[in-house]
Amino acid sequence: MEGNRVDVIINVFGKPWQTLCTLKSLLKHSGNKIDKIFLIKEKQQPYDENIDWIYEHLDNLIIFTPDKYKFRYKHINYHFKKVRYRVRYQYGIENSDKTFVFMSHNDVLYTGDIVGDMLRGIGENVGIGEIGQCWNCPAKHKEVCDGEIFYEWNPSYDDVINLGLPYLRTRKKHINRKKPKPLPECRLNEWACLINRSIVIRECHPNGNSPLFGQTGIDVGGPWFRSLHLKGYKCVHYKKHFHHCYWSSIPSGYKTELNKELYDRAEEKARGHFFENFA
Repeated sequence: MEGNRVDVIINVFGKPWQTLCTLKSLLKHSGNKIDKIFLIKEKQQPYDENIDWIYEHLDNLIIFTPDKYKFRYKHINYHFKKVRYRVRYQYGIENSDKTFVFMSHNDVLYTGDIVGDMLRGIGENVGIGEIGQCWNCPAKHKEVCDGEIFYEWNPSYDDVINLGLPYLRTRKKHINRKKPKPLPECRLNEWACLINRSIVIRECHPNGNSPLFGQTGIDVGGPWFRSLHLKGYKCVHYKKHFHHCYWSSIPSGYKTELNKELYDRAEEKARGHFFENFA
């Protein structure tokens, strides 16, 4: 397994300095296991940000810009490539020729050989990465489940309802009576994960009947995770060698993007990090 090379898929919505540090740190530790980098440049960029200048600092880039920007896609026409390619990561998933692809947010600092570790750890599973947005989940709040023990907790519908709903984003209407698990916040977090592309291509639209990896429920990846879980596929929980939102003052890349002051501050920190470590 360690002899395999992977392709990297990264969606870029602003944050050019953070994007550059993300990819440089990933290549520093796992570069010998990486072939192509699919850099998906969103059609719309925050604050009219220019990200094109980072290309000269990177090799093996395949740059793609979808024809339309929309963060949330719940229902799409799967028959048209142009429409599928609007969904986060999908262009890279369909156009890679590798068995495994590595997904990354563009605000992650990598501190070790995460790709090598994940290749050794994924086994026959469909993915490896941090399981669950557990900080938002009532099951974690009640201390009955988290990413480490996700596959050990098998609740009934009543067990879930009795966790105390509504809880943050989880509502009673979100819980399937016959198949209550996975809960809405359960997913393979897409900020740093490896997926078995051969399984995904087979099981997901347009070849199969599962949602695309980047489609949204409560958040990106929830419908994909639930569908493959109910088909019997598993993911491996993994939380090493990366720091998500490393340059942000708050643990949320999305909220940082919405606040120009926080955004600029994070970019300045990443700029300093680049010149200190990679220039």
